[in-house]
Amino acid sequence: MAQSVITHPLGLVLQKVGLVSPAQIQVVLQDQQYQPNLRIGDILELRGWVDRDAIEFFAEQWPKLAHQPRNRPIGYYLQQSTLLDSNQIQDLLQEQAQAGMRIGALAVLRGWLSQETLDLFIRHLSPEDAGASPFVTHGQTGPAKSVPSPSGKPTAKPDPQPEASTGPEPGEIPWVD
Repeated sequence: MAQSVITHPLGLVLQKVGLVSPAQIQVVLQDQQYQPNLRIGDILELRGWVDRDAIEFFAEQWPKLAHQPRNRPIGYYLQQSTLLDSNQIQDLLQEQAQAGMRIGALAVLRGWLSQETLDLFIRHLSPEDAGASPFVTHGQTGPAKSVPSPSGKPTAKPDPQPEASTGPEPGEIPWVD
């Protein structure tokens, strides 16, 4: 049996992702009373509030994505939705390589996305990642990491041992962790 796709009104979806405000939706609904042949997306585009690519993404692709396996990174969908452009994605990928943080978290830190919008994308596209750390993990586990030796052959390097705590020095204030 095929799964049915649950759809929500486009205005509500665009409001949830932060592309329009409730006041803008009210204006669009009033406009629609005078121009019933225009769809909400058409009015939003005519007013210059949302571009056509974003409207099409959220009207056509968004409802289907929750029921399909996600085979692309979240940055791809953020770009398809026009919430981020290709230059922003490239900047975020470079920063991700340096900072070790997820693209969505970096976009929020830069003010390009709201946390609410990112959370909505994660819940919709990748619910198993909801609540995951904003830091990228590369699957390294175990006590030893392989590092190249001067001869070029990998050797095991043990994790550094924490320094033994000797307690506070006299006159020093012990801080509570």
